[in-house]
Amino acid sequence: MTNERSRPKVLLVVSHPDHESATWAISRAVEQGIQDGNTTAAVHDLTASGFDPVFRPADLAVHRLLGGVPADVRREQELIESADVVAVLFPVYWWSMPALAKGWIDRVFSRGWAYENTSPDGPSAVKELHFIALAGINQGTFDRRGYKDAITLQLEHGIAGYPEIAESSVEVLYGTETSDPHAHEELAAQGYKLGSGLAQRAQAAFDRKVALG
Repeated sequence: MTNERSRPKVLLVVSHPDHESATWAISRAVEQGIQDGNTTAAVHDLTASGFDPVFRPADLAVHRLLGGVPADVRREQELIESADVVAVLFPVYWWSMPALAKGWIDRVFSRGWAYENTSPDGPSAVKELHFIALAGINQGTFDRRGYKDAITLQLEHGIAGYPEIAESSVEVLYGTETSDPHAHEELAAQGYKLGSGLAQRAQAAFDRKVALG
């Protein structure tokens, strides 16, 4: 199928209720890095969207192959399908994702779509999934206690690996809980660089789609 979009696209999924937070400041820097790479950045605010993260009987029916995908879940899947690359950006809560982001994964990454997909295009409808985790504490604490390894195992191997998503990564930005403006400038610079990298990935994926027709 010919790709009808004229530019590559990154879907940036953000989970945080406060637009004045460090999370959103960094997400805006990531967005700018994507856009400066001649790539469309579609920012999906999970809080504002009103998405329900609770895994309910209808979702269990989907998992058991006994029911159709709920309409709100299908809308999220269509957002993912419209992009070349998906990135999920979130603050680290209790050494994991916020409940809203995890519930989004639980419901949207459903059986028969995110994994065990019988499409000739591969076992998963999600082709690239990248995580940007924002840690309030410093890198030394993460390294000393093995938190980075634990989060990477959970996200890259447990979430992206199980559905056999072809490309995935986990990036952690540290020290977001600070009032130092220079530290926030550095975090924004790191976010911009990550956005540039996502744009390059999206361009490569887009070019492959065009080449395949």
